Amino acid sequence: RCRGYFIHTSESFIMNTIDIVLSPELLDVYRPTEPTTFVVVDILRASSTMVAAFDNGVRRIFPIETIEEAKAAAAAGHLVGAERKCVKCDFADLGNDPLEYGPEQVRDKEIYFTTTNGTRTLKKCMSFGPEHSVVVGAFTNIGTVAEYCRGRNVLSVCAGWEGHVCIEDALFGAALADRLSGSHTLGSDAVRMVLDYYRSHSSDIVGAIKQSDHYQRLLRVGKAEALSYCIDLDCSTALPIAGTDAQGRIVLDNK
Repeated sequence: RCRGYFIHTSESFIMNTIDIVLSPELLDVYRPTEPTTFVVVDILRASSTMVAAFDNGVRRIFPIETIEEAKAAAAAGHLVGAERKCVKCDFADLGNDPLEYGPEQVRDKEIYFTTTNGTRTLKKCMSFGPEHSVVVGAFTNIGTVAEYCRGRNVLSVCAGWEGHVCIEDALFGAALADRLSGSHTLGSDAVRMVLDYYRSHSSDIVGAIKQSDHYQRLLRVGKAEALSYCIDLDCSTALPIAGTDAQGRIVLDNK
């Protein structure tokens, strides 16, 4: 094997690549030159919450970036999920916790959704153009995400925390790379580094995440119970995929 090629007796072919962006602030550095699937990940908790909403029958999610947009949606009578600094916004119907998005709250409804890091990251990924696809990944739907990514170039984009790296998001990106290691080459030292970290902690992912800065934030605001859902591996077949509607709004539908 030589730099992304398998050499066979009769033919050779180029493997797809998987890479990781540890903070959305680095996205421009990783700007893809070929069609790529962006996997937006915010394990604690936005991506896990969006997957939970689709599991429980939400029709569509409109990710929005600002509090002003969320307040306008609430004033217009829409169902709004909004969070800042780990806490539900006082004007919103729901916060950013998967346990809030049960069937009785979301089935057959549309939600306007904004969070501190996840929805901003998703919007940034959508700005790279229609030749790329954008999906939402979590530990809960990692198997479904991996199947979708086969035959595609993949860039896991960690939402992090206000530009900083988060262990839990990096662990997801590494776990996805591990699942795709037979079909994809590793695109950079970043993904090699987090893959080594993941493999050394794979027997105790919960313990690794409990050491993280963001888990400590959730503890301080009484939201740490979300962790048990957020690391429930492969419990979902939902795959939120981003697109735009007729009005040009970013919208998530379930594949």
